[in-house]
Amino acid sequence: MQSRRFLPLCLLPALYALAPACSADLSEMSITDPSVTMPPHVLPGDAVPVTVKAKNDGQATWSTGEVMLGLVGGQGFSGELKLAEDVEPGATGTFTGTLTAPPRTGLFQLGFEARYDGQPFGGVLPAPQTEVTCSDGVYCNGAERFVAGACVAGPNPCDDSADCTTDACDEATDTCSHQLGAGCAKCVSDCTPDCTGKVCGDNGCGGSCGTCAQGEGCASAAGVCKAANQPGSCADPLPLLPAGTPLVGVHTIQGDTTNGLHQVVPTCNSTSTAVELVYTFEVTEKVGIEARVSGYDTVLHLRKTCLDDGPTATVGCSDDASPPGEYGSRVDAALEPGTYFLIVDGFDASQFGPFEMQVKITPNGCVPHCDGLYCGDDDGCGGDCGQCGAGFACAGGRCRPDPCTPDCKGKQCGDDGCGGECGTCAEGSLCVPATAKCQVFADCNHEQPACDPPCGAGEFCGVDCSCHAADAKMPDLVIDEQRLANEILFDSLDVTESSCAFIEQCVGGTGTRKLLRFSVEAKNQGQATLTVPPPPERPDLFIFSPCHGHYHFSGFASYALLDKEGKEIVTGRKQAYCMEDTQQIAFGPNVGCDKVYSCEDQGIQAGWSDLYGNTLDCQWLDITDVPPGDYSIRVVLNPGRTFEEVSLDNNTATVPVKIE
Repeated sequence: MQSRRFLPLCLLPALYALAPACSADLSEMSITDPSVTMPPHVLPGDAVPVTVKAKNDGQATWSTGEVMLGLVGGQGFSGELKLAEDVEPGATGTFTGTLTAPPRTGLFQLGFEARYDGQPFGGVLPAPQTEVTCSDGVYCNGAERFVAGACVAGPNPCDDSADCTTDACDEATDTCSHQLGAGCAKCVSDCTPDCTGKVCGDNGCGGSCGTCAQGEGCASAAGVCKAANQPGSCADPLPLLPAGTPLVGVHTIQGDTTNGLHQVVPTCNSTSTAVELVYTFEVTEKVGIEARVSGYDTVLHLRKTCLDDGPTATVGCSDDASPPGEYGSRVDAALEPGTYFLIVDGFDASQFGPFEMQVKITPNGCVPHCDGLYCGDDDGCGGDCGQCGAGFACAGGRCRPDPCTPDCKGKQCGDDGCGGECGTCAEGSLCVPATAKCQVFADCNHEQPACDPPCGAGEFCGVDCSCHAADAKMPDLVIDEQRLANEILFDSLDVTESSCAFIEQCVGGTGTRKLLRFSVEAKNQGQATLTVPPPPERPDLFIFSPCHGHYHFSGFASYALLDKEGKEIVTGRKQAYCMEDTQQIAFGPNVGCDKVYSCEDQGIQAGWSDLYGNTLDCQWLDITDVPPGDYSIRVVLNPGRTFEEVSLDNNTATVPVKIE
């Protein structure tokens, strides 16, 4: 189609010089199919070359000097793009120019707007995200920081400040390693080892008091060696029920792991060295089981083979569940005829002691559904999820006083004690559970942080909107990519509206969901501890889990399933995380020997990692509606740039996965 012009004089070359300027109707201007090319990283205040190719999908010719691209919003960038040459309708034109980056750091999403004689047309053309940063892209020479309007060099990211170690930096993977020299301590501790009366087991500081002879195992809680076939071990498991007791029914079992042995490792907590107690039972016809245990920070696993730590032998494994809550555990499954082992374990070596276990066995393979329910008249198998005692009634799956009198004295917000709320905070404020008061918290734009008051001499403004010394050592999170690739499992889960997975939006719906499970180990290879304020002080950084009964840090990681073109097919629904020390992953005299951080006081020490095993709740992607094919799992740590690190460029891992 030819360009339409509305001034006849434009068609008369002889009179062109005498004619007024030619113009087109704005409604006939259109632009589509933009392709934007610009650097992903630029320096503060730098000149940024930009090229945009787009199709003239209108009826009028684009003329140089009349049509150009301008910034929308700008976000501190300035400049415009000019048309290289006239573009007829249906053809593709090229706009080029140089923008000026703002004199600050941050992640920016720019947009361009086509303009004809200054009037916009065609909508906003999005550009790829551009980061204004001082980083030169080289990890091993340290992170460059923006200090007092200039880029300055940061400290060596792999220098552990120990003279006796040899530090190495791998530029290909942005990772650090440390080799211990002669006389170099593997770690340091403020803890005083205590092996009084012990010949084996934990010395109280993460070390060992000794090993047992062959054929013996350590009852590490007591620090004594016992025969590996003692009662309650894999070789001599305890009967789940007294002889002659019908298997089908509800059974309450009291036990104590204090004198148990550590022989098995639960699949849902592969770092546990806790002692355990093993029970066994025989199934002669198909049944369903729900078992829950509480008393300390327990791990409960159900196996077909006691000493087999592999996933194929595991029928179910739980590390925290609701009910029973309070770091108790619950497993449920349909069981075919055979022999099974129900193992009461602990989160780590410090977790042992008296416990109470309730086991419900139901006929015909019916699996009780009480996930998220502490009480209720229907478990789906002809039983109930628990009854409330005298003076209490079941409301919303919880036992509440009956009659219940709401108590909101001195409270602006929070629980009224009867399942209701004492009030709603105004927009822009949040309820602080510790005080039941509404409070306004400073809003930080982590993509374009600003520090108020401004940073002082020698400081830079971090992504956490806090000032840090330019030479300060920082935490640095990386993903164990090998573990991510090796610990992929496919699973199915029956989900009801009361299920924690549904309440916490970890699945796309109820019914049977198909899950892609995987483990994520977040390693802090930096030279500083990653810490966050406690939830009572900063509830804006946390999500309270009513199912698990404690706070989770919001936005620690994000998960996605990608197709072969790299497009997101499924995004992870795991809402939040409990940051804690799981295992030591680096050695040296400046690495702590002892676990410091837990769900109650969250953080990750330098040289430690936080492991999220593939059997934990929500540690999955819901692939119920995903067709078979080749895909990739992508995991990103600190995706919201919530806390400052040495580098944000090494926070992503992507591994292939095939869905059959």
